Order: sequence, then C-alpha cells, then structure tokens
Amino acid sequence: MKELKKSLEKVASDLKKIVGQVERLAGKLEAQSKAKPAKKTVVNKVSKKTLQPTAADTVYKVIARLKKGASMAAIKQKTGYDNRKIQNSVYKLKKQGKIKSEIKGVYVKV
Repeated sequence: MKELKKSLEKVASDLKKIVGQVERLAGKLEAQSKAKPAKKTVVNKVSKKTLQPTAADTVYKVIARLKKGASMAAIKQKTGYDNRKIQNSVYKLKKQGKIKSEIKGVYVKV
C-alpha cells in the first residue's frame, strides 16, 4: 500500500511539472502572437480577361464563322498563322470533335 501511495505521489508531482511547462509554452506563444502581426497570404487571381485565346480557339472561331467551311488558305489569311500552327490546331480540334473535314482541306464546325 505504501508503494502505491509513493507511486501516485510521484505521478502527481510529474503531472504538476508538465502543467508548468505547458503554461510556460502557452505564455511564449501568446507573447509571440502579440508581438508579430499575422502575415496575410496573397492569392493571385487570374481573370478571364487576361487569358489569351489559344491558336486552336482562334482557328475554331474562323471555321465556325464560315458556314460552307474554311480552307487552309482562308484560315491562314484570317489568322496570320503559319501552316504548321494551323495544321496542329486543326488536328487538336478534330480530336476534340469540334470540327470535321468536309472535303480534303476544307473544315466545318460539327
């Protein structure tokens, strides 16, 4: 019984030490939070106005405007893009299912 009482007293004293340490840490944290204002995080917002349309978007708009379809020459004239850029854009738009080839070299909105 004496051993149990000693053990409980030891646990009680250890708990008191831990409480004291926790209170000191809490005081330090409180002092730090008062000393330094919290930093505000800045979130960069991207508006739709700043986004540039992609080449594929531009090519799609040209093709969509022309009801009979747009040839490579017409697209080149309206956009000013070189042939490779137009071919890549047409390929992407075909893969996405937005356009189809009416006849060879003429593309129509689906």
